[in-house]
Amino acid sequence: MDERALVVDADGHTMEPDALWTERMDHGRWGDWIPRKVVEDDTYDIIYCGGVVRGGGRELQDSMAAAVGLTPREFHDLTRSLRVAGGHDPDARIADMDRDGIDAAVLYPSSALFFGPQDPIKALHDVEFVLACQRAYNDWVAEYCAAYPKRLFAMATVPLQNPKLAVREAERAVNELGLRGVLIRPSAYVDELPLNHAVYDPFWAACQDLDVPVGLHPGVHVDTPGACRKFGLVAESENLMVTNMAVDELHGGSALGQAVGNTVDMIVTLGRLLMGGVCERFPRLRFLFLESGGGWIPTQLERMDEQVKAFPLEKRWLSLLPSEYFTRQCWAGFEPEEWNLAACAEWLGTDRVLWASDYPHPEFHPGVVKELREAIAGLDDTAQRQILGGNAVAAYKLPL
Repeated sequence: MDERALVVDADGHTMEPDALWTERMDHGRWGDWIPRKVVEDDTYDIIYCGGVVRGGGRELQDSMAAAVGLTPREFHDLTRSLRVAGGHDPDARIADMDRDGIDAAVLYPSSALFFGPQDPIKALHDVEFVLACQRAYNDWVAEYCAAYPKRLFAMATVPLQNPKLAVREAERAVNELGLRGVLIRPSAYVDELPLNHAVYDPFWAACQDLDVPVGLHPGVHVDTPGACRKFGLVAESENLMVTNMAVDELHGGSALGQAVGNTVDMIVTLGRLLMGGVCERFPRLRFLFLESGGGWIPTQLERMDEQVKAFPLEKRWLSLLPSEYFTRQCWAGFEPEEWNLAACAEWLGTDRVLWASDYPHPEFHPGVVKELREAIAGLDDTAQRQILGGNAVAAYKLPL
Protein backbone atom coordinates (compact mmCIF):
# COMPACT_ATOMS: atom_id res chain seq x y z
CA MET A 1 0.00 0.00 0.00
CA ASP A 2 0.94 3.68 -0.18
CA GLU A 3 3.59 4.31 2.49
CA ARG A 4 2.32 7.88 2.81
CA ALA A 5 -0.85 6.79 4.62
CA LEU A 6 -1.42 8.78 7.83
CA VAL A 7 0.03 7.01 10.89
CA VAL A 8 -1.42 7.95 14.29
CA ASP A 9 -0.39 6.42 17.61
CA ALA A 10 -3.68 6.23 19.53
CA ASP A 11 -2.16 5.53 22.95
CA GLY A 12 1.26 6.92 23.74
CA HIS A 13 2.35 8.34 27.08
CA THR A 14 4.10 11.26 28.61
CA MET A 15 6.64 10.80 31.38
CA GLU A 16 5.99 13.78 33.59
CA PRO A 17 9.01 15.91 34.56
CA ASP A 18 10.09 15.60 38.19
CA ALA A 19 9.20 19.21 39.00
CA LEU A 20 5.79 19.31 37.30
CA TRP A 21 3.74 19.55 40.49
CA THR A 22 6.18 21.54 42.62
CA GLU A 23 6.32 24.23 39.93
CA ARG A 24 2.57 24.45 39.33
CA MET A 25 0.73 23.87 42.61
CA ASP A 26 -0.08 26.25 45.46
CA HIS A 27 2.59 25.69 48.12
CA GLY A 28 0.74 27.88 50.58
CA ARG A 29 -2.29 25.60 50.44
CA TRP A 30 -0.81 22.15 49.81
CA GLY A 31 2.73 22.38 51.22
CA ASP A 32 4.40 18.99 51.76
CA TRP A 33 1.48 17.17 50.15
CA ILE A 34 2.61 18.26 46.68
CA PRO A 35 4.05 15.33 44.66
CA ARG A 36 7.82 15.62 44.26
CA LYS A 37 10.93 13.56 43.63
CA VAL A 38 14.10 13.82 45.70
CA VAL A 39 17.38 12.14 44.75
CA GLU A 40 19.12 11.16 47.98
CA ASP A 41 22.89 10.52 48.10
CA ASP A 42 22.92 10.65 44.30
CA THR A 43 21.53 7.10 44.37
CA TYR A 44 17.94 6.87 45.57
CA ASP A 45 14.92 8.31 43.74
CA ILE A 46 12.49 9.00 46.57
CA ILE A 47 8.99 10.01 45.48
CA TYR A 48 6.81 11.86 47.96
CA CYS A 49 3.08 12.47 47.65
CA GLY A 50 0.72 13.53 50.38
CA GLY A 51 3.66 13.93 52.74
CA VAL A 52 4.70 10.25 52.62
CA VAL A 53 6.93 8.05 50.47
CA ARG A 54 5.25 6.61 47.41
CA GLY A 55 6.67 3.91 45.16
CA GLY A 56 9.37 2.71 47.53
CA GLY A 57 12.16 4.10 49.68
CA ARG A 58 15.76 3.08 50.22
CA GLU A 59 15.05 -0.36 51.63
CA LEU A 60 12.88 -1.34 48.70
CA GLN A 61 15.32 0.02 46.12
CA ASP A 62 18.17 -1.84 47.81
CA SER A 63 16.22 -5.09 47.65
CA MET A 64 15.36 -4.53 43.98
CA ALA A 65 19.00 -3.88 43.13
CA ALA A 66 20.12 -7.00 45.00
CA ALA A 67 17.50 -9.10 43.19
CA VAL A 68 19.06 -8.26 39.81
CA GLY A 69 22.67 -8.39 41.00
CA LEU A 70 23.42 -4.66 40.96
CA THR A 71 24.65 -2.19 43.52
CA PRO A 72 22.11 0.49 44.51
CA ARG A 73 24.01 3.07 42.45
CA GLU A 74 24.16 0.79 39.39
CA PHE A 75 20.44 0.15 39.74
CA HIS A 76 19.74 3.88 40.01
CA ASP A 77 21.79 4.62 36.89
CA LEU A 78 20.01 1.86 34.96
CA THR A 79 16.50 2.98 35.86
CA ARG A 80 17.29 6.64 35.15
CA SER A 81 18.66 5.68 31.73
CA LEU A 82 15.30 4.13 30.86
CA ARG A 83 13.56 7.51 31.12
CA VAL A 84 13.27 8.46 27.45
CA ALA A 85 13.69 12.20 26.88
CA GLY A 86 10.65 12.35 24.60
CA GLY A 87 8.42 11.57 27.55
CA HIS A 88 8.79 15.14 28.77
CA ASP A 89 10.52 16.95 25.88
CA PRO A 90 8.29 17.44 22.80
CA ASP A 91 11.27 18.10 20.50
CA ALA A 92 12.82 14.77 21.46
CA ARG A 93 9.49 13.02 21.03
CA ILE A 94 8.97 14.39 17.53
CA ALA A 95 12.46 13.19 16.58
CA ASP A 96 11.54 9.70 17.80
CA MET A 97 8.23 9.82 15.96
CA ASP A 98 9.99 10.86 12.74
CA ARG A 99 12.41 7.96 13.15
CA ASP A 100 9.53 5.48 13.36
CA GLY A 101 7.28 7.11 10.76
CA ILE A 102 4.55 8.32 13.15
CA ASP A 103 2.68 11.42 11.98
CA ALA A 104 0.73 12.16 15.18
CA ALA A 105 0.23 10.76 18.67
CA VAL A 106 -2.46 10.94 21.34
CA LEU A 107 -0.96 11.05 24.83
CA TYR A 108 -1.95 9.59 28.18
CA PRO A 109 -0.10 10.25 31.47
CA SER A 110 2.16 8.00 33.53
CA SER A 111 2.29 9.17 37.17
CA ALA A 112 -0.89 11.21 36.72
CA LEU A 113 -2.87 8.02 36.08
CA PHE A 114 -2.73 7.26 39.79
CA PHE A 115 -4.96 9.57 41.82
CA GLY A 116 -7.65 7.04 42.67
CA PRO A 117 -10.31 7.38 45.36
CA GLN A 118 -9.07 4.48 47.54
CA ASP A 119 -5.35 5.18 47.51
CA PRO A 120 -3.66 4.16 50.78
CA ILE A 121 -2.10 7.64 50.87
CA LYS A 122 -4.66 9.50 52.96
CA ALA A 123 -4.01 12.91 51.41
CA LEU A 124 -5.32 11.54 48.12
CA HIS A 125 -8.74 11.12 49.71
CA ASP A 126 -9.03 14.93 49.58
CA VAL A 127 -10.69 15.40 46.21
CA GLU A 128 -9.72 19.08 46.06
CA PHE A 129 -6.07 18.06 46.36
CA VAL A 130 -6.53 15.43 43.65
CA LEU A 131 -8.16 18.05 41.41
CA ALA A 132 -5.25 20.44 41.97
CA CYS A 133 -2.77 17.71 40.98
CA GLN A 134 -4.79 16.85 37.89
CA ARG A 135 -5.20 20.47 36.83
CA ALA A 136 -1.44 20.90 37.05
CA TYR A 137 -0.92 17.88 34.79
CA ASN A 138 -3.57 19.00 32.30
CA ASP A 139 -1.99 22.45 32.07
CA TRP A 140 1.47 20.98 31.55
CA VAL A 141 0.44 18.47 28.88
CA ALA A 142 -1.46 21.16 26.98
CA GLU A 143 1.76 23.18 26.85
CA TYR A 144 3.73 20.10 25.81
CA CYS A 145 1.35 19.51 22.88
CA ALA A 146 1.30 23.19 21.91
CA ALA A 147 4.89 22.85 20.68
CA TYR A 148 3.57 20.69 17.80
CA PRO A 149 -0.20 21.32 17.64
CA LYS A 150 -0.72 19.25 14.47
CA ARG A 151 1.20 16.24 15.75
CA LEU A 152 0.76 15.98 19.53
CA PHE A 153 -2.63 15.65 21.22
CA ALA A 154 -3.52 14.73 24.79
CA MET A 155 -6.25 13.41 27.03
CA ALA A 156 -7.27 15.08 30.28
CA THR A 157 -7.39 13.44 33.68
CA VAL A 158 -10.29 14.27 36.03
CA PRO A 159 -11.42 13.42 39.61
CA LEU A 160 -14.37 11.12 38.85
CA GLN A 161 -14.70 10.35 42.57
CA ASN A 162 -16.61 13.63 42.54
CA PRO A 163 -18.58 13.67 39.25
CA LYS A 164 -19.44 17.37 39.57
CA LEU A 165 -15.77 18.34 39.82
CA ALA A 166 -14.95 15.88 37.03
CA VAL A 167 -17.43 17.61 34.74
CA ARG A 168 -15.99 21.01 35.58
CA GLU A 169 -12.42 19.93 34.84
CA ALA A 170 -13.43 18.11 31.65
CA GLU A 171 -15.09 21.27 30.37
CA ARG A 172 -12.03 23.37 31.24
CA ALA A 173 -9.60 20.90 29.72
CA VAL A 174 -11.52 20.62 26.44
CA ASN A 175 -12.82 24.15 26.01
CA GLU A 176 -9.89 26.13 27.41
CA LEU A 177 -6.86 23.85 26.99
CA GLY A 178 -7.86 22.10 23.77
CA LEU A 179 -7.36 18.55 25.06
CA ARG A 180 -8.99 15.86 22.92
CA GLY A 181 -10.93 13.89 25.52
CA VAL A 182 -10.99 12.52 29.05
CA LEU A 183 -9.33 9.44 30.50
CA ILE A 184 -10.49 7.38 33.44
CA ARG A 185 -9.45 4.06 34.90
CA PRO A 186 -11.78 1.08 34.19
CA SER A 187 -12.96 0.87 37.78
CA ALA A 188 -15.45 2.27 40.25
CA TYR A 189 -14.70 5.77 41.55
CA VAL A 190 -17.66 6.71 43.78
CA ASP A 191 -17.57 4.29 46.70
CA GLU A 192 -17.73 0.96 44.83
CA LEU A 193 -20.65 1.88 42.60
CA PRO A 194 -20.18 0.42 39.10
CA LEU A 195 -19.67 2.71 36.15
CA ASN A 196 -23.19 2.15 34.86
CA HIS A 197 -24.69 3.54 38.09
CA ALA A 198 -26.70 6.74 37.66
CA VAL A 199 -24.24 8.63 39.89
CA TYR A 200 -21.89 8.85 36.88
CA ASP A 201 -24.56 9.98 34.40
CA PRO A 202 -23.76 13.72 34.69
CA PHE A 203 -20.17 12.92 33.69
CA TRP A 204 -21.22 10.78 30.73
CA ALA A 205 -23.66 13.48 29.66
CA ALA A 206 -20.96 16.16 29.81
CA CYS A 207 -18.53 14.11 27.71
CA GLN A 208 -21.27 13.46 25.18
CA ASP A 209 -22.13 17.16 25.02
CA LEU A 210 -18.44 18.06 24.65
CA ASP A 211 -18.27 15.53 21.79
CA VAL A 212 -15.06 13.97 23.12
CA PRO A 213 -14.17 10.33 23.77
CA VAL A 214 -13.65 8.69 27.14
CA GLY A 215 -10.41 6.72 27.11
CA LEU A 216 -10.53 3.77 29.50
CA HIS A 217 -6.92 3.24 30.48
CA PRO A 218 -5.93 0.75 33.21
CA GLY A 219 -3.04 1.09 35.62
CA VAL A 220 -1.21 -1.39 37.84
CA HIS A 221 -2.11 0.06 41.22
CA VAL A 222 -4.54 -0.41 44.10
CA ASP A 223 -5.85 3.15 44.27
CA THR A 224 -9.19 2.10 42.76
CA PRO A 225 -11.26 -1.00 43.65
CA GLY A 226 -10.17 -2.94 40.58
CA ALA A 227 -8.57 -6.33 40.03
CA CYS A 228 -5.17 -5.40 41.50
CA ARG A 229 -6.82 -4.54 44.81
CA LYS A 230 -9.54 -7.19 44.84
CA PHE A 231 -7.28 -10.11 43.88
CA GLY A 232 -4.05 -8.96 45.52
CA LEU A 233 -2.14 -8.81 42.24
CA VAL A 234 0.32 -6.25 43.63
CA ALA A 235 1.65 -5.67 47.13
CA GLU A 236 0.02 -3.04 49.31
CA SER A 237 0.83 -1.35 52.58
CA GLU A 238 -0.24 1.82 54.34
CA ASN A 239 2.28 4.24 52.83
CA LEU A 240 4.27 2.09 50.41
CA MET A 241 2.95 1.15 47.00
CA VAL A 242 5.04 -1.63 45.44
CA THR A 243 3.77 -1.97 41.88
CA ASN A 244 6.73 -1.94 39.52
CA MET A 245 8.58 -5.16 40.21
CA ALA A 246 7.97 -8.86 40.94
CA VAL A 247 7.69 -8.68 44.73
CA ASP A 248 7.11 -12.39 45.32
CA GLU A 249 5.23 -15.32 43.83
CA LEU A 250 2.02 -14.35 45.64
CA HIS A 251 1.77 -10.84 44.23
CA GLY A 252 3.85 -10.92 41.07
CA GLY A 253 4.20 -7.16 40.82
CA SER A 254 3.70 -5.27 37.62
CA ALA A 255 3.76 -8.24 35.24
CA LEU A 256 0.84 -10.03 36.90
CA GLY A 257 -1.07 -6.79 37.26
CA GLN A 258 -0.55 -5.86 33.61
CA ALA A 259 -1.24 -9.28 32.14
CA VAL A 260 -4.25 -10.17 34.28
CA GLY A 261 -5.45 -7.07 36.12
CA ASN A 262 -5.70 -4.80 33.08
CA THR A 263 -7.79 -7.28 31.12
CA VAL A 264 -10.05 -8.24 34.03
CA ASP A 265 -10.83 -4.59 34.72
CA MET A 266 -11.57 -3.96 31.07
CA ILE A 267 -13.84 -6.99 30.66
CA VAL A 268 -15.91 -5.84 33.63
CA THR A 269 -16.03 -2.29 32.32
CA LEU A 270 -16.97 -3.40 28.81
CA GLY A 271 -19.88 -5.32 30.30
CA ARG A 272 -21.01 -2.43 32.49
CA LEU A 273 -21.01 0.08 29.64
CA LEU A 274 -22.55 -2.13 26.94
CA MET A 275 -24.86 -4.39 28.96
CA GLY A 276 -25.52 -2.00 31.84
CA GLY A 277 -27.22 0.70 29.79
CA VAL A 278 -24.60 3.46 29.48
CA CYS A 279 -24.36 3.25 25.69
CA GLU A 280 -28.15 3.03 25.51
CA ARG A 281 -28.58 6.21 27.56
CA PHE A 282 -25.75 8.10 25.83
CA PRO A 283 -25.82 7.03 22.17
CA ARG A 284 -23.33 9.67 20.98
CA LEU A 285 -20.69 8.97 23.63
CA ARG A 286 -17.46 7.39 22.36
CA PHE A 287 -15.46 4.85 24.39
CA LEU A 288 -11.89 3.66 23.81
CA PHE A 289 -10.73 0.40 25.45
CA LEU A 290 -6.96 0.63 25.78
CA GLU A 291 -3.82 -1.19 27.00
CA SER A 292 -5.48 -4.45 27.93
CA GLY A 293 -4.98 -6.39 24.71
CA GLY A 294 -7.64 -6.49 22.03
CA GLY A 295 -7.74 -10.14 21.03
CA TRP A 296 -10.28 -11.10 23.69
CA ILE A 297 -12.85 -8.47 22.68
CA PRO A 298 -14.51 -10.29 19.74
CA THR A 299 -14.97 -13.45 21.81
CA GLN A 300 -16.34 -11.47 24.75
CA LEU A 301 -18.78 -9.53 22.56
CA GLU A 302 -19.98 -12.79 21.00
CA ARG A 303 -20.50 -14.21 24.49
CA MET A 304 -22.38 -11.09 25.64
CA ASP A 305 -24.70 -11.25 22.63
CA GLU A 306 -25.36 -14.92 23.25
CA GLN A 307 -26.25 -14.33 26.89
CA VAL A 308 -28.54 -11.39 26.18
CA LYS A 309 -30.41 -13.52 23.64
CA ALA A 310 -30.63 -16.49 26.03
CA PHE A 311 -31.54 -14.49 29.14
CA PRO A 312 -33.52 -11.52 27.81
CA LEU A 313 -33.97 -9.63 31.10
CA GLU A 314 -31.46 -7.03 29.83
CA LYS A 315 -33.77 -6.29 26.93
CA ARG A 316 -35.85 -4.26 29.37
CA TRP A 317 -33.19 -1.54 29.18
CA LEU A 318 -31.29 -2.43 26.00
CA SER A 319 -32.54 -1.81 22.47
CA LEU A 320 -29.44 -3.28 20.79
CA LEU A 321 -27.13 -6.23 21.30
CA PRO A 322 -23.82 -5.49 23.07
CA SER A 323 -21.84 -5.94 19.85
CA GLU A 324 -24.12 -3.44 18.12
CA TYR A 325 -23.40 -0.80 20.76
CA PHE A 326 -19.70 -1.51 20.32
CA THR A 327 -19.92 -1.06 16.56
CA ARG A 328 -21.77 2.22 17.04
CA GLN A 329 -19.70 3.82 19.80
CA CYS A 330 -16.50 1.97 20.70
CA TRP A 331 -12.92 1.28 19.59
CA ALA A 332 -10.47 -1.41 20.71
CA GLY A 333 -6.79 -0.72 21.27
CA PHE A 334 -4.19 -3.22 20.05
CA GLU A 335 -0.43 -3.45 20.26
CA PRO A 336 1.15 -4.25 16.88
CA GLU A 337 2.63 -7.54 18.06
CA GLU A 338 -0.78 -9.08 18.87
CA TRP A 339 -0.91 -12.10 16.57
CA ASN A 340 -4.67 -11.92 15.94
CA LEU A 341 -4.90 -8.18 15.25
CA ALA A 342 -5.96 -8.54 11.61
CA ALA A 343 -8.47 -11.31 12.32
CA CYS A 344 -10.03 -9.32 15.14
CA ALA A 345 -10.26 -6.24 12.93
CA GLU A 346 -12.23 -8.22 10.38
CA TRP A 347 -14.65 -9.45 13.07
CA LEU A 348 -15.01 -6.15 14.92
CA GLY A 349 -14.97 -4.02 11.78
CA THR A 350 -11.75 -2.53 10.48
CA ASP A 351 -13.03 0.91 11.52
CA ARG A 352 -13.12 -0.15 15.20
CA VAL A 353 -9.42 -0.84 15.73
CA LEU A 354 -6.73 1.48 17.12
CA TRP A 355 -3.04 0.76 17.61
CA ALA A 356 -0.76 1.87 20.42
CA SER A 357 2.99 2.29 20.77
CA ASP A 358 2.94 2.72 24.59
CA TYR A 359 5.93 5.07 24.14
CA PRO A 360 8.01 5.61 26.28
CA HIS A 361 7.04 2.74 28.59
CA PRO A 362 9.01 -0.54 28.63
CA GLU A 363 6.63 -2.22 26.16
CA PHE A 364 7.61 0.29 23.47
CA HIS A 365 10.31 -0.56 20.95
CA PRO A 366 11.63 1.20 17.84
CA GLY A 367 10.28 -0.19 14.58
CA VAL A 368 6.73 -0.40 15.91
CA VAL A 369 5.16 0.98 12.71
CA LYS A 370 7.00 -1.54 10.56
CA GLU A 371 5.67 -4.28 12.82
CA LEU A 372 2.15 -2.88 12.54
CA ARG A 373 2.32 -2.75 8.75
CA GLU A 374 3.41 -6.38 8.67
CA ALA A 375 0.56 -7.40 11.01
CA ILE A 376 -2.13 -5.85 8.79
CA ALA A 377 -0.55 -6.55 5.41
CA GLY A 378 -3.23 -9.13 4.58
CA LEU A 379 -6.04 -6.58 4.82
CA ASP A 380 -7.11 -4.41 1.92
CA ASP A 381 -5.72 -0.90 1.46
CA THR A 382 -8.78 0.82 2.93
CA ALA A 383 -8.59 -1.28 6.10
CA GLN A 384 -4.88 -0.67 6.44
CA ARG A 385 -5.35 3.08 6.16
CA GLN A 386 -8.08 2.97 8.79
CA ILE A 387 -5.95 1.07 11.29
CA LEU A 388 -2.76 3.01 10.65
CA GLY A 389 -4.37 6.37 11.40
CA GLY A 390 -7.85 6.95 10.08
CA ASN A 391 -9.60 5.32 13.02
CA ALA A 392 -7.70 7.41 15.55
CA VAL A 393 -8.63 10.57 13.66
CA ALA A 394 -12.30 9.53 13.82
CA ALA A 395 -12.29 8.35 17.45
CA TYR A 396 -10.57 11.48 18.80
CA LYS A 397 -11.87 13.83 16.07
CA LEU A 398 -8.33 15.02 15.45
CA PRO A 399 -7.94 18.13 13.27
CA LEU A 400 -5.80 16.32 10.68
